[in-house]
Amino acid sequence: MDRRDRLARRGSKAFTLIELLVVIAVIALLIGILLPALGKARKSGKLTICYANMQQLGVATHSYSADYQDKLFSFTITPQFANLLADDPSIGLQAADLRAQCAGGDLPAASAQAVYIIRKRSGRSTPSTFPQIDGWIPNVLYTHLVLQDYMARRLPEKTVVCPEDSARLGWHDIDRFNAGGTPPQPTPGPPNHRWPFSSSYEVVPSMYSEDFSSAGYRTVTQAGYHYLYYAPNQPNRMGKRKMGEVAFPSQKVQMHDSADRHHRKNKQLFYAFQDAKVPLLFFDQSVRTKRTGVPAFDSSAGAWKGSPSNPGFNPDAPTSNFPMSFTYDGAARPWDPQEIVTGTVMGFYRWCRRGLRGVDFEGYEIVR
Repeated sequence: MDRRDRLARRGSKAFTLIELLVVIAVIALLIGILLPALGKARKSGKLTICYANMQQLGVATHSYSADYQDKLFSFTITPQFANLLADDPSIGLQAADLRAQCAGGDLPAASAQAVYIIRKRSGRSTPSTFPQIDGWIPNVLYTHLVLQDYMARRLPEKTVVCPEDSARLGWHDIDRFNAGGTPPQPTPGPPNHRWPFSSSYEVVPSMYSEDFSSAGYRTVTQAGYHYLYYAPNQPNRMGKRKMGEVAFPSQKVQMHDSADRHHRKNKQLFYAFQDAKVPLLFFDQSVRTKRTGVPAFDSSAGAWKGSPSNPGFNPDAPTSNFPMSFTYDGAARPWDPQEIVTGTVMGFYRWCRRGLRGVDFEGYEIVR
């Protein structure tokens, strides 16, 4: 090494501590600027997936209706048609217990059909791997099973779960769920073994039950808490709704997320609280996010006009101006939205006045 090289090496400098700290501060500043943008992009991406899920279900709804004489998808097995729940030796599907269950009436038959679809599409095809379920109304959170069976989907399936619904996505690991390893979750074992096949998205009750109660007949209606319902009291009245009965498809909600999962910083808000912004599938196949809002009664028109959503009604009292009201009790089900643990809410589009013939948004409620 000659003299000039030695002098050049002596003249070179390493980073000073201050220079290094400046570089670190600049990097930290850039991260601080970029992370919120990345977080927003991630949330926006999940909302896009949620929209795509609902859009797919909307298209399938219309395809199902075209194939089945204008019918809206719903559980349709009744005691008279229990033989349609046939065994299938090719996949090991056993259903004798479900056919026997159908004799108990329309709701047991609907339960049998729900379990039959799960056995058929999940690989848990026997009574020992997926037992029958008694004493529930499967239509509320499981009507989507009929559409998934129509679409020949493997269950459980992510397209019926919002990507922000981490509880349900965790339950898709069924073995862990059955071992109690996916909190928050219901207690493992029957009848809660159905929960991994539930959906974030609820179809409105008028999809599968009549718009309101009439003389001698009670339709499906809300009980005192957000997760409880009263069952119909007459047979052969459910599962007979048709697409042609929908009067205002661009203003009538078909399916909605049960919570605002995309617009809250830390927690999720039950759909019926006034500040909730929930993705909604309308009967015209459009998917839009709408704020639930606070309705107002227009005495001159004799009707409610939502701001933006109409408040809904009590199907047991169809002529009353008072909306449906009930208690949201998140403490009873810790996997439900928890921003507000308990509160009294209106039913809004879950209980649209006049059912399929009603209006949820952008107009007065239909009162006749």
